[in-house]
Amino acid sequence: MTVNPEPSLMASLLEHWEIAKTLRGLEIQFDPQKCTGVYQCYEVCPIGCWTPDRANRTVIFHDGEKCIACGACVLQCPEGAIALK
Repeated sequence: MTVNPEPSLMASLLEHWEIAKTLRGLEIQFDPQKCTGVYQCYEVCPIGCWTPDRANRTVIFHDGEKCIACGACVLQCPEGAIALK
């Protein structure tokens, strides 16, 4: 016998699916002019898309195609140098 998920669970799964589809279309926008080298983006990125450039007191965003658009770097950047669009 197959048990159907509760309507609230199904609604939650559908909502999360829509959010995931939206996030796949977003990309990181980085403004290096605003970056002051706090490096929190580097520290929180679960994929490793940021590398500190200590000589220039900034970071380098790379491997954007691997980015999962989690938004962790956006939330951690105190200068607003990173956006998810």
